[in-house]
Amino acid sequence: MDDANIAGIGFLVLIPLTLVALISVPIGIYFSIVFRRDAVLPLLSVLTIFMFAEVVSEAGSVTFRDATVWVYGILVWALEASWFLLRRRRTYPT
Repeated sequence: MDDANIAGIGFLVLIPLTLVALISVPIGIYFSIVFRRDAVLPLLSVLTIFMFAEVVSEAGSVTFRDATVWVYGILVWALEASWFLLRRRRTYPT
């Protein structure tokens, strides 16, 4: 791919996805406060705020930033998997 194609993909795909993410993060934080019955939602909001601050501020070394991204991803995956596999049946009986 040449530079013009990469720029076109970035303009048509990545910029709209970034704008949607910037809108969805505050909405997610709001709903985590409203639906705080499950303690995982506020925890996910705090992790997201810390991750967002780390990525935007670019504090620390590149190795630290890369490790932060991996730790955030693993924690989010584990928390969501624990809800689907363990806590969902206790929270919402069928």
